Amino acid sequence: MRRAFLVPSCFVLCCGLAASAGAAELPANQWVELDRHAEGGRRACAIRYAPGVDRFFLWGFLNADRDLLQENHVMEMPEHDMVAFDPQARKWENRYPAGWAEKWGGKPPRAIYARSYSGITSGSEQSRFQSPPDFPDAPPRPDMNLVFDQVGYRPKDKSLFYFFGGLTLSFDTEKNTWTNLEPKHSPPPVTCGAICYDPVNNAMILFGGGHVAEKAPDGKLVGYTGTWAYSFADKDWKRLATEEGPSSAHPIDETIVDAPPPRMNSPLVCDEKHGVLVLFGGDSQSHYFADTFLFDLKTRQWRHARATNNPPPRAGHFTVYDPQSGWVIIGGGYNRKDLSDMWAYSVKEDRWRKLAGTVPTGFTISADIAPEQRLIVLTTNTKRPGDGSRCNELYPVRTTYGYRLDETTAVTGDAAETHAAMSRRPPEERNQPYRPDPERARRHAERLKNLPVNRWTLLDEPSFAAPARTWGSATFDTDRGRILSWGGGHCGYGGSDVDEFDIAQHTWVGSKNAPEFLERAWNLGVREAGVTFQGAPWAEHGRTVFAYDLVLKKLLCVRPIRLTTGYDPPALAHLPADRRPREGAKVVPPTSYNRFGTFAWDPETTEWELIGPGVVGLDRLVSTPRGVMGVNVDWPARLLDTGHEIPWTPESPPVDNTVFHFDAETKKWKRLGEKQTSPQNLYEYTSLAYDAKRDRVLLHGAGRNNEELWSFDVKAGKWTHLEPKVHNPNEAPPRTGREMIYLPDDDMFLTYGRGGRQSRYALWAYLPAENVWGRLNIEPPQGISPNSVTGPTRAMLYDPARKLVFLVLSRDGNLGRSIVYAMRFAREKTAFILDDF
Repeated sequence: MRRAFLVPSCFVLCCGLAASAGAAELPANQWVELDRHAEGGRRACAIRYAPGVDRFFLWGFLNADRDLLQENHVMEMPEHDMVAFDPQARKWENRYPAGWAEKWGGKPPRAIYARSYSGITSGSEQSRFQSPPDFPDAPPRPDMNLVFDQVGYRPKDKSLFYFFGGLTLSFDTEKNTWTNLEPKHSPPPVTCGAICYDPVNNAMILFGGGHVAEKAPDGKLVGYTGTWAYSFADKDWKRLATEEGPSSAHPIDETIVDAPPPRMNSPLVCDEKHGVLVLFGGDSQSHYFADTFLFDLKTRQWRHARATNNPPPRAGHFTVYDPQSGWVIIGGGYNRKDLSDMWAYSVKEDRWRKLAGTVPTGFTISADIAPEQRLIVLTTNTKRPGDGSRCNELYPVRTTYGYRLDETTAVTGDAAETHAAMSRRPPEERNQPYRPDPERARRHAERLKNLPVNRWTLLDEPSFAAPARTWGSATFDTDRGRILSWGGGHCGYGGSDVDEFDIAQHTWVGSKNAPEFLERAWNLGVREAGVTFQGAPWAEHGRTVFAYDLVLKKLLCVRPIRLTTGYDPPALAHLPADRRPREGAKVVPPTSYNRFGTFAWDPETTEWELIGPGVVGLDRLVSTPRGVMGVNVDWPARLLDTGHEIPWTPESPPVDNTVFHFDAETKKWKRLGEKQTSPQNLYEYTSLAYDAKRDRVLLHGAGRNNEELWSFDVKAGKWTHLEPKVHNPNEAPPRTGREMIYLPDDDMFLTYGRGGRQSRYALWAYLPAENVWGRLNIEPPQGISPNSVTGPTRAMLYDPARKLVFLVLSRDGNLGRSIVYAMRFAREKTAFILDDF
C-alpha cells in the first residue's frame, strides 16, 4: 500500500483563520475544524495535553490498511508512533527522540504493531518494549497498540503515563523517550479503562475496562477488575481496598459505595480544588450509564454524586476539567446513536448544566484541555469519503477540532431531567414476556401437522423476532421443544445471550433484554479477549461449538478464552492453555494465548457459568443420549498466522483427532478410545451427527476435498472410514456443509453439501444401512439461494417429538433477522436425483 508521509500537515477549513493564529481568535463555544489527516486515525486512543511543553500528545495504533495481513507486524507508518498537536501553529508534528530525526531522514522508522486482523487490533495483545526493527541502537518504544483512556499526565516530571498490553510506561514529553517502569505487580491487562493522575498521593489511578478473567469476592468469574493505584514513590501498582467500606476519616454517608459498577469507555478527570476524581457514564456491556461518581483522593473512597438531574447516558465521550470555572466538561460519545451534546458538572454545586456547542462525531473521539488558553482540542476517527458499510471497517481519517471555552456565555440551561441507564439492545429488539397461549399453540400445531411433505415452509409471523447469528448455529432443546440459537459477532449481532425459538408457541422467547456486547472499537468482534463483565463467553463465530446436553439439561459450549501473553489469571489456572504459535508466525511467543473452558447456559435462569475445563481445540459438539460429545477439529490450528488455510495433503503429519464425552457428574471431558488412525484435514465446516441406532458418532468433512465420512463406535472407541458409494456414479460425494442431522424413523442422515460435476449445493442424504450417498429432489426454500442454506449464518435441526426438520436462516444478511423454515420429511416420497447437473 502506498503511503504519504504528510506530518506535519494542516488544513484550516473553517472561518478563514490563519494557521498561526492563537486560541483566542477562535469563536467562543464553537467547534472549529483545525486539521485533517487521511491516515492519522488512531481509533480508541486518547489525546493528552502536556502544559510543560504546550502540546497535545497522541500515541496508538494506526489502521489505514484494509489489506493488513495478520503476520505483518513490522510496517511503514504514515507518521511516527508519538505525534503532538501544536495549538499555536495548529499542526501535528512527529515527536522524535533527540538526534534521531536526522538519522531517520525525517521519515518515521518502521514500527512493530500488535497483532491485528485486517488493520484492526483488540488492544489485548501483549506489547513488547524494544527498539525499531531497523535501528537496534535507537531508544526503545512499545509495540503499537490501543490505549483507550489508559493514559495520564504527571506535571512533576512532564511525563505521560501509560498502561496497556501488559506494560506500564512513562513518556518524557521533553526528550520524547520512553521508559519501561517494570513494576513488581500489575493490574490485569484491561482495555477500555481510564487513568488519571492523583496529585494528593502522587499516584496514577486506574479504573474501569475489561476483557480479562478475574475472580470476584464471591468466587464468580468476571471480566473486570477493581480500582488500582500506581505509586511513584513505591514504583509499583496496588489494588485499592475500596470494598472495605468508609474510612474513619470520612463521615458516614449513604452515598459512599464500594466502587462504581464495572464499565468501559468512561474517562476520569481530577478536580484538584475539591480533591476528587470525577467519572460519568460508560458502557457496562449491557447498558449505557448516566451516573456520576466521585473518588475522594484523601480517603480513596468512591461515592455517588447527589445530583438528581444529569445528561443522557453515553460511553466513548470526552471528559476534561477546566480549573477556572471548576467545571468537569463532557461531550459527544454514543449510546445507541452518536451524540453531539456538551455538559458541565460542578463538584462544588453537585449540578449539571447544558453547554453550547455541537461536538463532532466519529467512530471514536478523544479530547483534552489547555486550561490557560481555555482551549479544548478534540480528535475524531472517520472513514474515507465514499466507503460503504462492510465487515472489518476501518476509520483511518483523523480530524482535529478546537473549542474555545468562555463560561460567561457557554451555559444554555440546567440539566432538566434524570436519565437512567439505557439498555444497549434497542426497545424494538427486546424480548416480550413469555405468556403461553393455548389457542395460538393449537392453531400452530394444526399448521405443523398439515405441512406439505418434503417441502420447506416458512414459519412466518412469529410473535417475536430474533437477530441473525452471523457464523452462528443452533442446537435443539428436546426437553422443552425449543431451538437454541447462539454465536454471531464479527460481522453481525454479537450479544452474549441465547435466543430460543419455541416450536409450540411459534415465537422467539427467552433472550435477555439486556445482553452483553463487545465495545464498539472491536468493530463487530475481532479477537475478543477474556470474558464478559458477568463472566459469560463472548459470542464470536459460534459455528457448531455448542450442543444441548440431555443429561445436564443445559446448553454446553467449549470456548477459548483469549488472554494477553504474560497474564495468567488464577481464576483460569485450572483450564488447559494453548500457547502454540501459528504456522508462519513471525512473533514468537505469540502476543496472546488461549485457555479452554466449558461453559453451561441454563435455560431456566438464562445465565452462563464456567463449569469446568475444556479440551484444547474441542470445537465440534453434538448431542447424544449419553450427554454431549465432541471432536477436536481445532479449526484455528488449520490456519497460517496470516489467517489463510494451511495446505494439506495425505502426506501431511497426522493429527490425533478423537471423540470426547462430557461427564455431567465430574464436569470433565473424557477421551474415548486410544490414539489411532483418524479422520484428517478437518475443516471449519466439519459436521458431526449421532447415529442412535448404532451408538456411533458420524463425522463428515475430512480428506483432501472435505468429503470423507467417518464413524466412531462409542463402545469400542474405534474410528472407521466408511467410504460410502454415491447413488449416481457420475457424482462425487458431497463436501461437508457444517451440519448433519439424523432421522431415526427413516434411519437416514441429511445435510446440505456441495457435490456433482458443477459443485452445486443441494440437500443430500446418507443411508447408513446401504452406506450410500444420494442427492435428494428437494428444492431449497423458495426465495433462498442454494448457497445460503450452506452459508455461515444458518442452522439445520431435527425435532424428534414432531418429526420435523428445521432450517434457521437470514434473508437479509449479517445484520438481518432469523427466519425459520420447517419441513415434514417422508423418505418414501422422496427420491435421489440421477441426472447430472
